[in-house]
Amino acid sequence: MNRDAALPLRVAFWTQGCRLNQYDTEVVKTAIGRYCALTEVPWQAAADLYVLNSCTVTGKAAQACRRLAREAKHRQPQAHVVVVGCHAQTQPQDLAALPEIAAVVGNTCKVDVASWLPAVLAGETGVVKVAPFEAAAPLIEPAIASFSGHTRAHVKIQDGCDLRCSYCAIWRARGPARSRSLADVLAQVGRLHGDARYREIILTGVNLGAWGRDLPAPRREPAADLAGLLAALCDEFPDIRLRLSSLLPGDLTPVLATVLRERPQLQPHVHLSVQSGSDAVLVRMRRPYRCDVLRRAAAELELIDPACGFGADVIVGFPGETDAEFAATVDLIATLPFSYVHIFRYSPRPDTPAAAMTPVRPEAVRARAQILRELADRKRFEFGRRLCGRRRAGVLERPQPGAKVRRATLDNYAAVTVSSELPAGTLVEVAVTGWRDRQLHGEVVRVIAEVES
Repeated sequence: MNRDAALPLRVAFWTQGCRLNQYDTEVVKTAIGRYCALTEVPWQAAADLYVLNSCTVTGKAAQACRRLAREAKHRQPQAHVVVVGCHAQTQPQDLAALPEIAAVVGNTCKVDVASWLPAVLAGETGVVKVAPFEAAAPLIEPAIASFSGHTRAHVKIQDGCDLRCSYCAIWRARGPARSRSLADVLAQVGRLHGDARYREIILTGVNLGAWGRDLPAPRREPAADLAGLLAALCDEFPDIRLRLSSLLPGDLTPVLATVLRERPQLQPHVHLSVQSGSDAVLVRMRRPYRCDVLRRAAAELELIDPACGFGADVIVGFPGETDAEFAATVDLIATLPFSYVHIFRYSPRPDTPAAAMTPVRPEAVRARAQILRELADRKRFEFGRRLCGRRRAGVLERPQPGAKVRRATLDNYAAVTVSSELPAGTLVEVAVTGWRDRQLHGEVVRVIAEVES
Protein backbone atom coordinates (compact mmCIF):
# COMPACT_ATOMS: atom_id res chain seq x y z
CA MET A 1 0.00 0.00 0.00
CA ASN A 2 1.38 3.37 -0.96
CA ARG A 3 1.09 5.73 1.99
CA ASP A 4 3.43 8.20 3.66
CA ALA A 5 4.78 6.35 6.70
CA ALA A 6 5.39 9.70 8.41
CA LEU A 7 1.66 10.47 8.45
CA PRO A 8 -0.73 9.09 11.07
CA LEU A 9 -2.49 5.89 10.11
CA ARG A 10 -6.09 6.59 9.11
CA VAL A 11 -8.17 3.99 10.95
CA ALA A 12 -11.93 3.41 10.82
CA PHE A 13 -13.69 1.27 13.41
CA TRP A 14 -17.04 -0.49 13.29
CA THR A 15 -18.64 -2.31 16.22
CA GLN A 16 -21.25 -5.00 15.85
CA GLY A 17 -23.42 -6.23 18.67
CA CYS A 18 -23.34 -5.58 22.37
CA ARG A 19 -22.03 -2.98 24.80
CA LEU A 20 -19.20 -5.34 25.65
CA ASN A 21 -18.05 -5.12 22.05
CA GLN A 22 -18.23 -1.33 22.22
CA TYR A 23 -15.86 -1.34 25.16
CA ASP A 24 -13.55 -3.79 23.39
CA THR A 25 -13.39 -1.53 20.36
CA GLU A 26 -12.13 1.29 22.57
CA VAL A 27 -9.50 -1.07 23.99
CA VAL A 28 -8.30 -2.06 20.50
CA LYS A 29 -8.31 1.60 19.44
CA THR A 30 -6.17 2.49 22.46
CA ALA A 31 -3.77 -0.39 21.73
CA ILE A 32 -3.29 0.71 18.11
CA GLY A 33 -2.77 4.30 19.25
CA ARG A 34 0.01 3.15 21.55
CA TYR A 35 1.64 1.22 18.73
CA CYS A 36 1.57 3.98 16.13
CA ALA A 37 0.15 7.43 15.48
CA LEU A 38 -3.40 7.20 14.22
CA THR A 39 -6.21 9.43 13.06
CA GLU A 40 -9.66 7.97 13.56
CA VAL A 41 -11.99 8.49 10.60
CA PRO A 42 -15.65 7.51 10.08
CA TRP A 43 -16.33 4.04 8.73
CA GLN A 44 -17.68 5.42 5.45
CA ALA A 45 -14.57 7.57 4.89
CA ALA A 46 -11.34 6.68 3.11
CA ALA A 47 -9.03 4.85 5.53
CA ASP A 48 -5.75 2.97 5.54
CA LEU A 49 -7.08 0.38 7.97
CA TYR A 50 -10.64 -0.79 8.67
CA VAL A 51 -11.10 -2.65 11.98
CA LEU A 52 -14.40 -4.50 12.26
CA ASN A 53 -15.23 -5.79 15.74
CA SER A 54 -17.51 -8.72 14.96
CA CYS A 55 -20.45 -10.49 16.61
CA THR A 56 -21.47 -14.15 16.44
CA VAL A 57 -24.74 -14.16 18.38
CA THR A 58 -26.92 -14.61 15.28
CA GLY A 59 -26.54 -15.71 11.69
CA LYS A 60 -27.55 -12.21 10.59
CA ALA A 61 -24.63 -10.74 12.53
CA ALA A 62 -22.22 -13.10 10.77
CA GLN A 63 -23.66 -12.17 7.37
CA ALA A 64 -23.44 -8.46 8.22
CA CYS A 65 -19.78 -8.90 9.17
CA ARG A 66 -18.94 -10.26 5.73
CA ARG A 67 -20.98 -7.55 4.01
CA LEU A 68 -19.28 -4.74 5.96
CA ALA A 69 -15.85 -6.15 5.11
CA ARG A 70 -16.69 -6.34 1.39
CA GLU A 71 -18.09 -2.81 1.35
CA ALA A 72 -15.01 -1.38 3.07
CA LYS A 73 -12.63 -3.07 0.64
CA HIS A 74 -14.72 -1.96 -2.34
CA ARG A 75 -14.75 1.61 -1.03
CA GLN A 76 -10.97 1.72 -0.54
CA PRO A 77 -9.30 -1.12 -2.51
CA GLN A 78 -5.83 -0.32 -1.18
CA ALA A 79 -6.94 -0.40 2.46
CA HIS A 80 -6.46 -3.30 4.86
CA VAL A 81 -9.58 -4.84 6.41
CA VAL A 82 -9.16 -6.61 9.74
CA VAL A 83 -11.94 -8.55 11.47
CA VAL A 84 -11.53 -8.93 15.23
CA GLY A 85 -13.72 -10.23 18.04
CA CYS A 86 -16.29 -12.97 18.51
CA HIS A 87 -16.96 -14.10 14.92
CA ALA A 88 -13.22 -14.03 14.30
CA GLN A 89 -12.66 -16.23 17.37
CA THR A 90 -15.25 -18.86 16.42
CA GLN A 91 -14.91 -19.06 12.62
CA PRO A 92 -11.45 -17.75 11.72
CA GLN A 93 -10.78 -19.95 8.70
CA ASP A 94 -14.08 -19.09 7.02
CA LEU A 95 -13.30 -15.38 7.36
CA ALA A 96 -9.65 -15.77 6.33
CA ALA A 97 -10.79 -17.36 3.08
CA LEU A 98 -12.50 -14.14 2.01
CA PRO A 99 -10.19 -12.15 -0.28
CA GLU A 100 -11.26 -8.75 1.07
CA ILE A 101 -10.12 -9.57 4.62
CA ALA A 102 -6.40 -9.13 5.34
CA ALA A 103 -6.42 -10.47 8.90
CA VAL A 104 -8.66 -12.35 11.31
CA VAL A 105 -7.88 -11.68 14.97
CA GLY A 106 -9.75 -13.42 17.78
CA ASN A 107 -10.67 -12.14 21.21
CA THR A 108 -7.59 -13.79 22.70
CA CYS A 109 -5.21 -11.80 20.49
CA LYS A 110 -6.92 -8.56 19.46
CA VAL A 111 -5.26 -6.35 22.09
CA ASP A 112 -1.78 -7.69 21.22
CA VAL A 113 -1.53 -5.31 18.28
CA ALA A 114 2.20 -5.92 17.80
CA SER A 115 1.47 -9.56 16.92
CA TRP A 116 -0.68 -8.76 13.88
CA LEU A 117 -0.63 -5.10 12.82
CA PRO A 118 2.95 -5.02 11.38
CA ALA A 119 2.17 -7.93 9.06
CA VAL A 120 -1.06 -6.28 7.93
CA LEU A 121 0.61 -2.94 7.21
CA ALA A 122 3.35 -4.76 5.33
CA GLY A 123 0.70 -6.02 2.91
CA GLU A 124 0.41 -9.62 4.08
CA THR A 125 -2.94 -11.34 3.61
CA GLY A 126 -4.49 -14.37 5.22
CA VAL A 127 -3.14 -13.39 8.64
CA VAL A 128 -4.89 -15.41 11.38
CA LYS A 129 -4.25 -14.69 15.05
CA VAL A 130 -6.55 -16.82 17.19
CA ALA A 131 -5.53 -18.73 20.30
CA PRO A 132 -7.53 -20.85 22.75
CA PHE A 133 -8.58 -19.39 26.08
CA GLU A 134 -6.63 -20.32 29.17
CA ALA A 135 -8.92 -21.92 31.74
CA ALA A 136 -7.66 -20.02 34.79
CA ALA A 137 -6.39 -16.84 33.15
CA PRO A 138 -7.28 -13.63 35.04
CA LEU A 139 -9.17 -10.87 33.26
CA ILE A 140 -6.66 -8.07 32.80
CA GLU A 141 -7.92 -5.20 30.65
CA PRO A 142 -5.86 -2.26 29.38
CA ALA A 143 -7.24 1.01 30.71
CA ILE A 144 -9.01 3.36 28.32
CA ALA A 145 -9.08 7.14 28.75
CA SER A 146 -12.27 7.99 26.84
CA PHE A 147 -15.31 6.53 25.12
CA SER A 148 -15.45 8.37 21.83
CA GLY A 149 -18.81 9.27 20.37
CA HIS A 150 -20.77 8.49 23.55
CA THR A 151 -22.26 10.64 26.29
CA ARG A 152 -22.08 7.67 28.67
CA ALA A 153 -19.10 5.36 29.04
CA HIS A 154 -19.07 1.57 29.31
CA VAL A 155 -16.72 -0.38 31.56
CA LYS A 156 -16.14 -4.11 31.22
CA ILE A 157 -16.07 -5.74 34.65
CA GLN A 158 -16.51 -9.37 33.54
CA ASP A 159 -16.06 -11.53 30.45
CA GLY A 160 -16.82 -15.08 29.41
CA CYS A 161 -19.49 -17.55 30.50
CA ASP A 162 -19.64 -21.05 31.99
CA LEU A 163 -23.35 -21.76 31.34
CA ARG A 164 -23.11 -23.32 27.86
CA CYS A 165 -26.76 -22.80 26.95
CA SER A 166 -27.83 -25.11 24.13
CA TYR A 167 -28.25 -22.35 21.52
CA CYS A 168 -25.26 -20.16 22.38
CA ALA A 169 -21.70 -19.93 21.05
CA ILE A 170 -20.58 -17.11 23.36
CA TRP A 171 -18.69 -19.45 25.67
CA ARG A 172 -16.50 -20.39 22.69
CA ALA A 173 -16.21 -16.78 21.52
CA ARG A 174 -15.33 -15.30 24.92
CA GLY A 175 -14.05 -18.19 26.99
CA PRO A 176 -14.69 -19.09 30.63
CA ALA A 177 -16.19 -16.62 33.11
CA ARG A 178 -13.53 -14.19 34.37
CA SER A 179 -13.81 -11.14 36.60
CA ARG A 180 -11.85 -7.92 36.60
CA SER A 181 -10.37 -7.22 40.01
CA LEU A 182 -11.99 -4.67 42.30
CA ALA A 183 -8.92 -2.43 42.17
CA ASP A 184 -8.87 -2.55 38.36
CA VAL A 185 -12.59 -1.72 38.11
CA LEU A 186 -12.21 1.19 40.52
CA ALA A 187 -9.24 2.52 38.59
CA GLN A 188 -11.00 2.30 35.20
CA VAL A 189 -14.21 3.89 36.45
CA GLY A 190 -12.20 6.60 38.17
CA ARG A 191 -10.33 7.40 34.97
CA LEU A 192 -13.47 7.73 32.88
CA HIS A 193 -15.54 9.48 35.52
CA GLY A 194 -12.88 11.65 37.12
CA ASP A 195 -10.54 12.42 34.22
CA ALA A 196 -12.82 12.17 31.19
CA ARG A 197 -15.83 13.60 33.07
CA TYR A 198 -18.40 11.00 32.11
CA ARG A 199 -21.36 11.43 34.44
CA GLU A 200 -22.75 7.96 33.81
CA ILE A 201 -20.94 4.62 33.60
CA ILE A 202 -22.58 1.44 32.31
CA LEU A 203 -21.08 -1.74 33.79
CA THR A 204 -20.99 -4.52 31.23
CA GLY A 205 -20.02 -8.16 30.86
CA VAL A 206 -21.23 -11.46 29.45
CA ASN A 207 -22.57 -12.59 32.82
CA LEU A 208 -22.48 -9.65 35.23
CA GLY A 209 -23.96 -11.63 38.09
CA ALA A 210 -20.93 -13.93 38.06
CA TRP A 211 -18.58 -11.08 38.98
CA GLY A 212 -16.20 -12.06 41.77
CA ARG A 213 -16.90 -15.80 41.84
CA ASP A 214 -13.61 -16.66 40.15
CA LEU A 215 -11.47 -14.12 42.00
CA PRO A 216 -9.25 -15.06 44.93
CA ALA A 217 -10.18 -13.11 48.04
CA PRO A 218 -7.43 -10.44 47.82
CA ARG A 219 -8.55 -9.41 44.32
CA ARG A 220 -12.18 -8.80 45.27
CA GLU A 221 -12.05 -7.58 48.87
CA PRO A 222 -14.08 -5.95 50.30
CA ALA A 223 -16.61 -6.75 47.53
CA ALA A 224 -17.56 -10.42 47.56
CA ASP A 225 -20.11 -10.21 44.73
CA LEU A 226 -21.78 -7.82 42.30
CA ALA A 227 -23.79 -6.16 45.06
CA GLY A 228 -20.58 -5.55 46.99
CA LEU A 229 -18.86 -4.17 43.90
CA LEU A 230 -21.69 -1.70 43.33
CA ALA A 231 -21.56 -0.57 46.95
CA ALA A 232 -17.78 -0.10 46.71
CA LEU A 233 -18.16 2.00 43.54
CA CYS A 234 -20.83 4.16 45.15
CA ASP A 235 -18.65 4.71 48.21
CA GLU A 236 -15.63 5.61 46.07
CA PHE A 237 -17.53 7.89 43.66
CA PRO A 238 -20.46 9.52 45.49
CA ASP A 239 -21.42 11.73 42.51
CA ILE A 240 -21.43 9.00 39.88
CA ARG A 241 -24.40 7.53 38.00
CA LEU A 242 -24.09 3.77 37.49
CA ARG A 243 -26.15 1.45 35.30
CA LEU A 244 -26.03 -2.32 34.75
CA SER A 245 -26.12 -3.62 31.19
CA SER A 246 -27.81 -7.02 31.59
CA LEU A 247 -28.45 -9.68 34.22
CA LEU A 248 -29.67 -13.24 34.40
CA PRO A 249 -33.07 -13.26 36.18
CA GLY A 250 -31.69 -15.30 39.07
CA ASP A 251 -28.96 -12.73 39.68
CA LEU A 252 -31.46 -10.06 40.75
CA THR A 253 -31.36 -11.30 44.33
CA PRO A 254 -33.00 -9.49 47.27
CA VAL A 255 -29.51 -8.38 48.36
CA LEU A 256 -28.74 -6.87 44.96
CA ALA A 257 -32.19 -5.31 44.74
CA THR A 258 -31.66 -3.71 48.15
CA VAL A 259 -28.40 -2.13 46.97
CA LEU A 260 -30.12 -0.86 43.81
CA ARG A 261 -32.93 0.62 45.90
CA GLU A 262 -30.82 2.22 48.65
CA ARG A 263 -28.00 3.69 46.57
CA PRO A 264 -29.22 6.76 44.65
CA GLN A 265 -26.22 6.59 42.29
CA LEU A 266 -27.58 3.32 40.84
CA GLN A 267 -30.09 4.02 38.09
CA PRO A 268 -33.54 2.40 38.35
CA HIS A 269 -33.22 0.25 35.27
CA VAL A 270 -32.60 -3.49 34.91
CA HIS A 271 -32.34 -5.52 31.72
CA LEU A 272 -32.90 -9.26 32.12
CA SER A 273 -31.92 -12.00 29.70
CA VAL A 274 -35.36 -13.67 29.74
CA GLN A 275 -35.36 -15.65 26.44
CA SER A 276 -38.66 -17.50 27.01
CA GLY A 277 -41.77 -17.53 29.17
CA SER A 278 -42.08 -21.32 28.96
CA ASP A 279 -40.35 -23.52 31.51
CA ALA A 280 -40.20 -26.36 28.98
CA VAL A 281 -38.36 -24.15 26.49
CA LEU A 282 -36.01 -22.87 29.20
CA VAL A 283 -35.13 -26.50 29.99
CA ARG A 284 -34.29 -27.18 26.33
CA MET A 285 -32.28 -23.96 26.25
CA ARG A 286 -30.38 -25.12 29.37
CA ARG A 287 -31.11 -21.82 31.08
CA PRO A 288 -30.38 -21.78 34.84
CA TYR A 289 -33.79 -20.40 35.97
CA ARG A 290 -37.51 -20.88 35.52
CA CYS A 291 -40.41 -18.45 35.10
CA ASP A 292 -41.11 -18.19 38.82
CA VAL A 293 -37.68 -16.58 39.16
CA LEU A 294 -38.66 -14.00 36.54
CA ARG A 295 -41.80 -13.13 38.45
CA ARG A 296 -39.87 -12.73 41.70
CA ALA A 297 -37.38 -10.48 39.90
CA ALA A 298 -40.24 -8.29 38.63
CA ALA A 299 -41.53 -7.96 42.19
CA GLU A 300 -38.08 -6.84 43.36
CA LEU A 301 -38.05 -4.15 40.65
CA GLU A 302 -41.34 -2.74 41.89
CA LEU A 303 -39.69 -2.25 45.28
CA ILE A 304 -36.74 -0.41 43.72
CA ASP A 305 -38.96 2.13 41.95
CA PRO A 306 -42.54 1.84 40.65
CA ALA A 307 -41.28 3.43 37.41
CA CYS A 308 -38.15 1.26 37.22
CA GLY A 309 -37.10 0.52 33.65
CA PHE A 310 -37.51 -3.21 33.00
CA GLY A 311 -36.11 -4.57 29.74
CA ALA A 312 -35.76 -8.07 28.38
CA ASP A 313 -34.40 -10.19 25.56
CA VAL A 314 -36.75 -12.87 24.17
CA ILE A 315 -36.04 -15.55 21.57
CA VAL A 316 -38.96 -16.61 19.39
CA GLY A 317 -39.06 -19.84 17.42
CA PHE A 318 -36.63 -21.88 19.51
CA PRO A 319 -36.53 -25.48 18.17
CA GLY A 320 -39.57 -27.45 19.20
CA GLU A 321 -41.49 -24.39 20.43
CA THR A 322 -45.17 -25.38 20.44
CA ASP A 323 -48.19 -23.09 20.24
CA ALA A 324 -48.75 -23.59 23.96
CA GLU A 325 -45.13 -22.77 24.81
CA PHE A 326 -45.28 -19.63 22.70
CA ALA A 327 -48.56 -18.67 24.39
CA ALA A 328 -46.79 -18.96 27.75
CA THR A 329 -44.19 -16.44 26.56
CA VAL A 330 -46.94 -14.08 25.40
CA ASP A 331 -48.63 -14.38 28.78
CA LEU A 332 -45.42 -13.70 30.69
CA ILE A 333 -44.65 -10.55 28.70
CA ALA A 334 -48.24 -9.35 28.95
CA THR A 335 -48.45 -9.75 32.72
CA LEU A 336 -45.02 -8.44 33.81
CA PRO A 337 -44.27 -4.67 33.83
CA PHE A 338 -41.76 -4.58 30.99
CA SER A 339 -40.85 -1.15 29.66
CA TYR A 340 -39.32 -2.60 26.50
CA VAL A 341 -38.66 -6.05 25.02
CA HIS A 342 -36.07 -6.96 22.38
CA ILE A 343 -37.37 -9.74 20.11
CA PHE A 344 -34.93 -12.10 18.37
CA ARG A 345 -35.81 -14.90 15.99
CA TYR A 346 -33.92 -18.05 16.86
CA SER A 347 -30.78 -18.38 14.76
CA PRO A 348 -28.92 -21.72 14.75
CA ARG A 349 -25.25 -21.36 15.60
CA PRO A 350 -22.72 -23.90 14.32
CA ASP A 351 -21.78 -26.75 16.68
CA THR A 352 -24.44 -25.98 19.28
CA PRO A 353 -26.87 -28.66 20.57
CA ALA A 354 -29.91 -26.61 19.55
CA ALA A 355 -28.76 -26.58 15.91
CA ALA A 356 -29.52 -30.32 15.76
CA MET A 357 -33.03 -29.94 17.23
CA THR A 358 -36.22 -29.91 15.15
CA PRO A 359 -36.77 -26.37 13.85
CA VAL A 360 -40.02 -24.44 13.94
CA ARG A 361 -41.54 -23.71 10.54
CA PRO A 362 -40.28 -20.32 9.25
CA GLU A 363 -43.80 -18.99 8.62
CA ALA A 364 -44.74 -19.77 12.23
CA VAL A 365 -41.61 -18.00 13.50
CA ARG A 366 -42.43 -14.91 11.44
CA ALA A 367 -46.02 -14.82 12.69
CA ARG A 368 -44.97 -15.28 16.32
CA ALA A 369 -42.28 -12.61 16.05
CA GLN A 370 -44.87 -10.16 14.74
CA ILE A 371 -47.20 -10.94 17.65
CA LEU A 372 -44.38 -10.29 20.14
CA ARG A 373 -43.30 -7.09 18.41
CA GLU A 374 -46.83 -5.72 18.65
CA LEU A 375 -47.02 -6.75 22.30
CA ALA A 376 -43.65 -5.11 22.98
CA ASP A 377 -44.93 -1.89 21.38
CA ARG A 378 -47.94 -1.93 23.69
CA LYS A 379 -45.74 -2.47 26.75
CA ARG A 380 -43.51 0.45 25.75
CA PHE A 381 -46.58 2.66 25.27
CA GLU A 382 -48.06 1.64 28.62
CA PHE A 383 -44.77 2.39 30.38
CA GLY A 384 -44.45 5.75 28.63
CA ARG A 385 -48.03 6.71 29.48
CA ARG A 386 -47.27 6.13 33.18
CA LEU A 387 -44.40 8.62 32.94
CA CYS A 388 -46.48 11.42 31.43
CA GLY A 389 -46.84 14.38 33.80
CA ARG A 390 -43.82 13.31 35.84
CA ARG A 391 -40.31 14.71 36.15
CA ARG A 392 -37.15 12.60 36.09
CA ALA A 393 -33.44 13.14 35.67
CA GLY A 394 -31.86 12.40 32.31
CA VAL A 395 -28.73 12.81 30.23
CA LEU A 396 -28.86 14.79 26.97
CA GLU A 397 -27.65 12.77 24.00
CA ARG A 398 -25.89 14.19 20.95
CA PRO A 399 -28.34 15.67 18.42
CA GLN A 400 -28.43 14.40 14.88
CA PRO A 401 -26.95 16.87 12.36
CA GLY A 402 -29.56 19.44 11.40
CA ALA A 403 -32.17 18.10 13.84
CA LYS A 404 -34.28 20.55 15.84
CA VAL A 405 -34.91 18.03 18.62
CA ARG A 406 -32.80 15.44 20.39
CA ARG A 407 -33.09 12.63 22.89
CA ALA A 408 -32.70 12.64 26.65
CA THR A 409 -32.15 9.26 28.30
CA LEU A 410 -33.91 9.21 31.66
CA ASP A 411 -32.65 7.43 34.75
CA ASN A 412 -35.05 4.54 34.04
CA TYR A 413 -33.72 4.32 30.46
CA ALA A 414 -36.82 5.82 28.84
CA ALA A 415 -35.98 7.93 25.79
CA VAL A 416 -37.67 11.34 25.70
CA THR A 417 -37.59 13.76 22.75
CA VAL A 418 -36.73 17.29 23.89
CA SER A 419 -35.61 20.62 22.44
CA SER A 420 -32.43 21.95 24.03
CA GLU A 421 -29.23 23.76 23.06
CA LEU A 422 -27.32 22.44 26.07
CA PRO A 423 -24.16 20.38 25.50
CA ALA A 424 -24.44 16.60 25.15
CA GLY A 425 -23.84 14.86 28.45
CA THR A 426 -25.56 17.56 30.52
CA LEU A 427 -27.61 16.10 33.38
CA VAL A 428 -31.05 17.70 33.33
CA GLU A 429 -34.49 17.37 34.85
CA VAL A 430 -37.09 16.51 32.22
CA ALA A 431 -40.82 17.02 32.51
CA VAL A 432 -42.51 14.31 30.42
CA THR A 433 -45.38 16.03 28.61
CA GLY A 434 -46.94 13.38 26.41
CA TRP A 435 -46.78 10.56 23.88
CA ARG A 436 -47.12 11.12 20.14
CA ASP A 437 -45.67 9.65 16.95
CA ARG A 438 -44.67 6.53 18.94
CA GLN A 439 -42.34 8.61 21.13
CA LEU A 440 -42.29 10.24 24.55
CA HIS A 441 -41.92 14.02 24.45
CA GLY A 442 -40.84 16.36 27.20
CA GLU A 443 -39.27 19.65 28.25
CA VAL A 444 -36.00 20.37 29.98
CA VAL A 445 -37.01 22.24 33.14
CA ARG A 446 -33.63 22.69 34.82
CA VAL A 447 -29.98 21.77 34.68
CA ILE A 448 -28.89 19.38 37.43
CA ALA A 449 -25.20 19.25 36.50
CA GLU A 450 -23.33 20.89 33.64
CA VAL A 451 -20.72 19.19 31.51
CA GLU A 452 -17.25 19.88 32.85
CA SER A 453 -14.58 20.76 30.32
